[in-house]
Amino acid sequence: MLNEAAARMRSGLESQLVPHRGERGTGREVVLRRFFTDHLPKRFAVDTGFVVDHSGACSDQLDIVILDANVCPLFVDAGDRRFFPVEAVVGVGQVRSSATSRGEWKSALDNLESVKRLDRSGEGQSIDMLHGEMLDHTSNHLHQVFSFLFVCGKTLAANTAREFLLEYLGDREPHLWPNICFALDRYLLTFCCDHGVCANPMDARGLTLQREKSPGEILLRLYLMLAQAIQVTRTSALPFTTYLSHLGPWTADVIYAATDDPPPYLHRVLNR
Repeated sequence: MLNEAAARMRSGLESQLVPHRGERGTGREVVLRRFFTDHLPKRFAVDTGFVVDHSGACSDQLDIVILDANVCPLFVDAGDRRFFPVEAVVGVGQVRSSATSRGEWKSALDNLESVKRLDRSGEGQSIDMLHGEMLDHTSNHLHQVFSFLFVCGKTLAANTAREFLLEYLGDREPHLWPNICFALDRYLLTFCCDHGVCANPMDARGLTLQREKSPGEILLRLYLMLAQAIQVTRTSALPFTTYLSHLGPWTADVIYAATDDPPPYLHRVLNR
């Protein structure tokens, strides 16, 4: 059953990635956003734009932003650029038509890292209400934004990609590492933990490389790992006080109803 589901998923994606006669090609990132919108649980919205944190830091532009639609406000500037608070973002992805050099891979992974570097803590005010946990993106993998690279066409050979990724990871703290590197119809790179293949860099013992054996197999694995990860990733409503701290204290002229100290409640004065 799963093999059939994988083949159908791959066939459906392929039909969207390849333009039909007389039809202009659709950007691959648009196709992937539509694909994830169709297949991920409806609690999650899939969009594109920038991710920001309470300090004003901003990510590079992301092809795919997956967010908890129940808690995420949207900010749009005059140029129609879309900004999402990192506390509500659960996944990000970069899509490449091809990535045949180490430089192209590094550029895409650096883009993902720009989100991983953002502060989800809200100075201690970002709290996942379902679990009662304060977000700590530096030490808890369940509090980290899931990230993936998706290459649609020509790319590095599998062993070359694995060697490059090991070099790339060696220069960074684990909470900044990408979770999955995926080459359509070719291979999937992720981690191995004590219980087997997983996408958790914090508990990783090594890298895993899986090559495509049957149509859609690794695409289905990518989908399952992404869907599982985003459903357990902690999110928080916007910590407004930290985002708006630059406004400073609220000052205003106040007219009290009486000179008593403290003044009586206003409704008691007005309802006499």
